[in-house]
Amino acid sequence: MRNDLRSFGYKFSGYFMEYGPLEAESLDGAKAQLRKRLGLSRLPLGVQIWDLAERPLVRWRVDQAS
Repeated sequence: MRNDLRSFGYKFSGYFMEYGPLEAESLDGAKAQLRKRLGLSRLPLGVQIWDLAERPLVRWRVDQAS
């Protein structure tokens, strides 16, 4: 029996834009799919990947001026 696919979002360190969704069975599967999509053997340092069921994507986030 096949597990249900979950949706994941990702964000690169130093960037404000969030991307997704990646469809995978687990967080490790999402990481592997992102590595394949980027053509890399390792993910860049600081990349963030999360389950969209826990936190949805925020396409544009503007920092508040101080």
